[in-house]
Amino acid sequence: MNPWTDRGHAYARSFGSLCAGTVDHLLDATGSGTLLDAGCGTGTLGVRAESRGRSVTAVDSEASMVDLARSRLHGPVLRASLPHLPFPDASFDAVAANFVINHVGRPAESVAELARATRPSGRIAMTVWPAPEPGGWQGFIGEIFEAAAVVPIPRQDLDPRFDFERTSAGLEGLARGAGLEVVSASDLRWTWSIRPDDLWAGIEGGIAGAGATYVAQSDLVRRAASGIFEDRCNQAVDPLGRLNFSVRAAYVVAARR
Repeated sequence: MNPWTDRGHAYARSFGSLCAGTVDHLLDATGSGTLLDAGCGTGTLGVRAESRGRSVTAVDSEASMVDLARSRLHGPVLRASLPHLPFPDASFDAVAANFVINHVGRPAESVAELARATRPSGRIAMTVWPAPEPGGWQGFIGEIFEAAAVVPIPRQDLDPRFDFERTSAGLEGLARGAGLEVVSASDLRWTWSIRPDDLWAGIEGGIAGAGATYVAQSDLVRRAASGIFEDRCNQAVDPLGRLNFSVRAAYVVAARR
């Protein structure tokens, strides 16, 4: 099962705020003019872009994300999946792809498709999640799952023929392979601050790998994990009652020649 199917609201409440941490970087890098938000999720990047006066077209492959984005954006929101976009060549002044390329089945073809839809000299700004780091939210949830005897589910790794190194260098390689001129390649770092109940809404709602693992467990194991989560959060929250996690993203800005 696609770990995002019909889970737009749970995502918006939880991991949507995590992914929003890079939005201003992507918008600053793509300048002005028409923008394609590829893999728009619930529309956060598009809303921010429209608030800057930009004309936005958004696409996402998941129906509940499209519905939520449509309720928030003035511009068109279409259901479409990379590497096939329903636009003519050179349709947009710029493209933003925020944590999308790490989810597609054909990353190289997908970046090439983003390039195809971009006008000459237009910017394409992309982010992907690299491997988890110690101190991050994945480690926090992982320790809870281990204490609750959560049974791992089978990994759904990408076919090695199509996979890429999940780093800024790996993303840069995809951009160069698509014939793009790389403007910059770096890591972005920030702190993700979230209320425990909002984070747990994402896990309980089945979002991403951690959520898919949780919902696959027995009732007994889920209750154990929930109780341990509550105990750990009581010890980990800051004075405002929030959890704080260090976050890193691989970030590449490229231009179509």
